[in-house]
Amino acid sequence: MLGLLPRFVLLFVITLALAACSETAVPSFDPTGACTADGSAPGAYPDLEARIPTSYRDGAPETLDSGRNCSGPSLGSLADLGFTEIRFGGGRWGFGAERWAVLAVFTAPGLDAHEIADFYAASARAASRTEILAESRPTVGGRPGRRLDTKTGERLQTVVVWPASEPDLVNVVVANDLPEARIADAITAFGDR
Repeated sequence: MLGLLPRFVLLFVITLALAACSETAVPSFDPTGACTADGSAPGAYPDLEARIPTSYRDGAPETLDSGRNCSGPSLGSLADLGFTEIRFGGGRWGFGAERWAVLAVFTAPGLDAHEIADFYAASARAASRTEILAESRPTVGGRPGRRLDTKTGERLQTVVVWPASEPDLVNVVVANDLPEARIADAITAFGDR
């Protein structure tokens, strides 16, 4: 699956945290110690995993885990803003034929949704084969959100980012080749979180 993801999705969805797409943890990852290496594992941050919807399209996530990133390459433009560690929790739902959705949360002191959305947009612009189809600012659950629609080859990707109900938390939906109704369902699955 990793080779099929566009660069910007691979960098952020896999590297920066949506580790729900992977099933193994980095061996040196210790969620309780100083952040010396990027890593994730099921149960690393139960409070973040608890923020992920338990059901989407009448099913539980295929994978659910959490972790943190602190390396410059993983943080990308977030490091330029002064972030030294981003924690995350994420769940992945697959629908066959490389169609999937990841529902995730990100947190760090002072983190806001626009910083996460800017990371996605900058990464998409830097990806040589990715075409940005649209950027918009929808209202999501009564909160100001951001949406990015891209195309890499024949694959369509959508990223929707909006503030969670608590400070320093950001909700994210990443969809690959899913129709609009499934993207809307993923957003709705978050409820008022």
